[in-house]
Amino acid sequence: MKLVKIDEKTFDDFVATCPYSSYFQTSSYGFMMSKLGLKDEYYGFKKGNQLVGVTLILIKNSFMSFKYGYCPRGIIIDFTQEAEIKEAAKVLKSTLFKERFLLIKIDPLVVATIRDKKGNIASQNTDFNNFMNWMGSAGFSHCGFNLYFESVKPRFEFEMPIDMPATTLFKNLSKQVRNKLRKATKYGVTVYKDSNPDFQKIFPFVKDKGLNYKYYEEMKQAFGDDFEVFYAKLNTRIYVENSKRLYEKELEINHYLTNIIQSHGYKGKKVNKVLSKKLESDKLLNIFKNYMVAATALLRDHPDGLIVGVTLTLKYLDKIYLISEGYDKNNANLAANYLTKWKIIEKYADSEYKIFNMNGVSGKFTKESPYRGLNEMKTGYNGRIIEYAGEFNLIINQPMYSLSKGINLNKK
Repeated sequence: MKLVKIDEKTFDDFVATCPYSSYFQTSSYGFMMSKLGLKDEYYGFKKGNQLVGVTLILIKNSFMSFKYGYCPRGIIIDFTQEAEIKEAAKVLKSTLFKERFLLIKIDPLVVATIRDKKGNIASQNTDFNNFMNWMGSAGFSHCGFNLYFESVKPRFEFEMPIDMPATTLFKNLSKQVRNKLRKATKYGVTVYKDSNPDFQKIFPFVKDKGLNYKYYEEMKQAFGDDFEVFYAKLNTRIYVENSKRLYEKELEINHYLTNIIQSHGYKGKKVNKVLSKKLESDKLLNIFKNYMVAATALLRDHPDGLIVGVTLTLKYLDKIYLISEGYDKNNANLAANYLTKWKIIEKYADSEYKIFNMNGVSGKFTKESPYRGLNEMKTGYNGRIIEYAGEFNLIINQPMYSLSKGINLNKK
């Protein structure tokens, strides 16, 4: 096996046929990252004249013209073959040593487990232990089975199969998600796609994701129409009308319960049940009153409606990827992003797109998890959690890598 540089078309054509493919290993992603300060280079693993693997390497310069490399969701080879892994590591070391690399990081899409929405293991990769042993003996150092978001890319992702009618998909949603979708629609939230988005306008919704608006601009430039922006917009007039209707309906219920209590219509245990319902009604009445007040203020300030959520997606091969999403925290009760995700699912249900990848979730599935809310927001759509192997480092030049670590430590 040998490692050679290849052109972008050869690279993209190979990736599109592989089981470990993703949009991260495309020339479009490489081009995007080159606009953001990293160098993109494309390599092929060859046996004779046959291409047996590829990888995009994103390169960052270190000291004395040495380099660090990262293969996002790569490298792409046949990870079911021990010999293939060992040969790939060998040619990576020998070739990249000459090109002054210190280290490369990889995080291939090798599945460890597939879990249900509660985190219980549904199936396991029976060859996973072999894979881990082969990687170690080839010289790859595993960075650990992290549960949160310590790695460059999430080690756990949530995927929802969408290769069926939307009516079936809706029935499979959790009761909580279905209620949120109905609530958002009732309050006047609608979803539409923007073909010419203003990313400075979008950025306030997603600024807490750790990326600047330039990242999304370059992604749109690189992927074109496959990168899509969806807005959730609130019709403030409908919001006022329905908030008022909910308040008035609950007010009737509250008066009815009050009359029962005052007339002593129930005795013993039954009166306790009525009192409990009255207390619950009092709470709802206060909530709906606050909604009505807030809705009235929004109508006054935004008579033409208000953007309350943004969702960014990318289509690649047979998958739709959730890139980022955000919502107006002042109007969190509207469940805008729940509705937006559903409208995307509804739009592409039973089409050439088979999977909606909702991006990362936490690998800790207990109530104590700091990301419990994030997990529940996604798993309510009823899909599966994919656990990947994680990150590996391959040191290319051990003496200079050790020196670079010492220099960085002294700088700190």
